[in-house]
Amino acid sequence: MSLENNENRPEKAGPAPVTTNYKFRDLKIHASDEWMADGTKKYRQVYDRYETTFMRAELSFYNKLFDEAEWEVTVTLKCFHFAQSGKQELCSLEQQRKVLKEENIVYIRDSWGNATPGAYWLRGNYAWEAYLNGILVGEAKFFVEDLGPSAPGENRFFDIEHIKLFEGDAQASTQPEKKYLTRFSQKDTRYIWGEFCFKNKTQADYYAELFFNFCDDAGQLKGRSTRLVYIPANTAGQVYNLYPSWGNDVPGSWKTDTYTMEVVFMDTLIASVVFQVGDSAQEGTVALITDPNQFAKSTTLANPLTDKSLDEILSESLAELNALTGLQTVKEEVNEMVKLVRFYQETGKDVLNKFSLHSVFTGNPGTGKTTVARILSKIYKGLGILAKGHLVEVDRQGLVAGYVGQTAIKTAEKIEEAMGGILFIDEAYSLANERGSQHDFGAEAIQVILKRMEDFRGKFGVIVAGYTDNMHEFINSNPGLRSRFDKYFVFDDYSPEDMLTIALSIFKREEVQPDDPATTHLKNYFTFLHANRDKHFGNARTVRQVVGEAVKNQHLRLAAMKKEERTPDLMRTIIFDDVKEFEIREYDSGKKPIGFSVGKK
Repeated sequence: MSLENNENRPEKAGPAPVTTNYKFRDLKIHASDEWMADGTKKYRQVYDRYETTFMRAELSFYNKLFDEAEWEVTVTLKCFHFAQSGKQELCSLEQQRKVLKEENIVYIRDSWGNATPGAYWLRGNYAWEAYLNGILVGEAKFFVEDLGPSAPGENRFFDIEHIKLFEGDAQASTQPEKKYLTRFSQKDTRYIWGEFCFKNKTQADYYAELFFNFCDDAGQLKGRSTRLVYIPANTAGQVYNLYPSWGNDVPGSWKTDTYTMEVVFMDTLIASVVFQVGDSAQEGTVALITDPNQFAKSTTLANPLTDKSLDEILSESLAELNALTGLQTVKEEVNEMVKLVRFYQETGKDVLNKFSLHSVFTGNPGTGKTTVARILSKIYKGLGILAKGHLVEVDRQGLVAGYVGQTAIKTAEKIEEAMGGILFIDEAYSLANERGSQHDFGAEAIQVILKRMEDFRGKFGVIVAGYTDNMHEFINSNPGLRSRFDKYFVFDDYSPEDMLTIALSIFKREEVQPDDPATTHLKNYFTFLHANRDKHFGNARTVRQVVGEAVKNQHLRLAAMKKEERTPDLMRTIIFDDVKEFEIREYDSGKKPIGFSVGKK
């Protein structure tokens, strides 16, 4: 029996039809507080009773007053149980939230439950509702199932009968005749479909939520297909089919590579199959792997980029860039570059003939070069220029080996890892430091990179970064570098105001806030550091060190107090005593202070 048209997906309310300072984005549920890639969680809709402790709701909304003004909102998260007697409220969690003008997307998280697994959340249907200033903005349903405690890796719900793969358009799952393949033609493949066949094992009804992850040979997540289905009661022994897929109606989204389709159920990898995409197709049935010791790859961390359209990736990446503190010139140049590329695409011009993926980032440490490189790689993916949009970060040590002939191999491996994304080389000028020596391994790495940039033009980008003067000398040292790197981004030092903004943001993540005397002292200290900076000035790195030291001082101060004296207000406040060690003083040596400077207590 096919379940493709029987999916039971929760509905979510849209934004309230009134004038507001926000726009509803999403309401997601997760039971684990583990942080995943890019700050995401293990979002799900179906849970086993005996894995549940606290059920967590994550509300997100867009700030319409971004970069304009701060404002406050009352956030209420309510959880309900749907019983035979009706909808029963389990909790109502309210908090006052100040929305900063630096926040483009605002996240609110809260939870309800019990620390003992299986003690609170019983079998049933539930929902979280989110309210902003008393207005319902979103709803997300979830389901708790209970077939009794299970041994690790045991699946009491169903057995897998088979997994077969086939190619087709967006409607191919409805075809009565399917040609099953183990190898797909790269030039002809549109969607790759999976036929996931399973046999129900229980007479109880339940919801089954399955994640089908399509991963490339490097373990990178290429795409994900999720299926949520309802299995009726009294159907033990019944066979069901699900049809996950990933691709496009136009061939070309699949590249020549070895791929794995992984099947995840109840946060457990339960099956995988391996298939190839190459010059031609080959009929056959892929080998089903269900033994945990034989899985081709471990469960791949979710990459949110693959679950979104290119327009969404571009929009969110630009918003992330524009929300960064400072870097005004860099932001303007990137936004202008995006407009130009979109113009080339809309007018049918060859983008790669008009636009280079390779850039030079110049500036002092801690000015956000790596952060911008990561965002820029996603922007390139959102523009459809790069296939993956990931960042591979290396330095001299990651490219250069100690023996003749090994550097070329080591560098080529890093370039291969960066295919479809960006190779980011920090302190790239160090590759040219050996010029004239007997074993010029840095120059060997440069030559390999230059050749790959030409051979695989448009397949990956290279960003070289470092101190301004050193980078200009580095680029001018080699005609090949000068001809391939013609785009420069200058990362200026952060101003004292920027440094204070960054500090307040970090304090906020630590769930503390400096009072007025502490804030004033930090502002003056950052002004002092900025006025006495040199090329080793640490910028945001210095700010992170200062904040870390201040929080440690607060913790030491609180640890010396009696437990009953630690009020909630004291627990979340940084006072002058916590920051007074950052002294503003003259330096007798005549040398300028370098970044983090701590005076006597």
